[in-house]
Amino acid sequence: MHALVIGGGVAGPATAVALRSIGVEVTICEARPREDKDVGLWVMVAPNGLAALDALGLKQTALRESLTGAVGPTGFAPIRRAGLYRLLREAAVARGTRIEHDRKLVDADTSADGVVARFADGSSLTGDLLIGCDGIHSRTRSIIDPAAPVARYIPLLNLGGFASGVDVPGEPAQLQFIRSPKGFFGYTTSGKGEVWWFANLPWGAEPSRAELAAMDRDILTERLLDTFADSPAFVADVIRATYSSLYAQPTHDLPGVPTWRRDRLVILGDAAHATTPTSGQGSSMALEDAVVLAKCLRELPGPQAWARYEQLRRERVEGVVALGARASAAKLDGALPADSLDWVLDYRIDWASPV
Repeated sequence: MHALVIGGGVAGPATAVALRSIGVEVTICEARPREDKDVGLWVMVAPNGLAALDALGLKQTALRESLTGAVGPTGFAPIRRAGLYRLLREAAVARGTRIEHDRKLVDADTSADGVVARFADGSSLTGDLLIGCDGIHSRTRSIIDPAAPVARYIPLLNLGGFASGVDVPGEPAQLQFIRSPKGFFGYTTSGKGEVWWFANLPWGAEPSRAELAAMDRDILTERLLDTFADSPAFVADVIRATYSSLYAQPTHDLPGVPTWRRDRLVILGDAAHATTPTSGQGSSMALEDAVVLAKCLRELPGPQAWARYEQLRRERVEGVVALGARASAAKLDGALPADSLDWVLDYRIDWASPV
């Protein structure tokens, strides 16, 4: 069996690792060129996400990549997004996965014999299955269902970066929050002067790509300093000490996708159920999906595996998306949600059990 996995972020390589463990041949098709450098901020991999990495045999590798080399006091591990991408891709390749770049999916045709993926450069690949791990703006999702919903804008602008040489309160690898009348600031620290941070600013209309491109470092720094002028002084110190680029991105989620699968095609991760960063669960949900999908394919043929995977995952992930929406709204109106997170964080997948 040969699976074409579309997307090389978190979900794609994690799915490849899981599928290789059950003997499936895998080719990852990544739209970006090989020389394109990974960019992005950092993620707090939650306890349930670390458990999924453990099922993939990668928990300790991930912890070595984390800010402090260990989980924080509440069981989360802060990891640079680029580092998480890299370790998952390296693990996939080490297990026999092929990664092909410049493969931007435009269409896919299915038949009784398999699936043909067609790419923007005119090339194509043939496989038995096609698994869309191509993110919130997934092309696979719209191939499966041309009427599929698109991402929903949440009126928050996400910014963040990496700073050094700043002393901040809080235990290492513990996520800390500061609310101001104009925005929301979060950070974690190594305990040795390294600080990873993010900020959420209310932002009415969705900014265009041109508007985002015009937000240079000086403009963003000035806006951040004004937003958090009434916050503790160390917040401004962190902003000024940021050595990385300042990343600014609009916030989106995907509240409901009616159709996850058709014939030999299926979607997972953000392609099926993107949640806002506020949930802290985007990467962890993708990692869980990868393990569950592989379990289903281990025991069931493709279409039946797709159906069982959706049955096992839909209620949970849609609950997390809703949780993220409520938490994002709280950053706008100041009413903190009272949701218990035990059902999210305590979730574990028993790899050995039947589906």
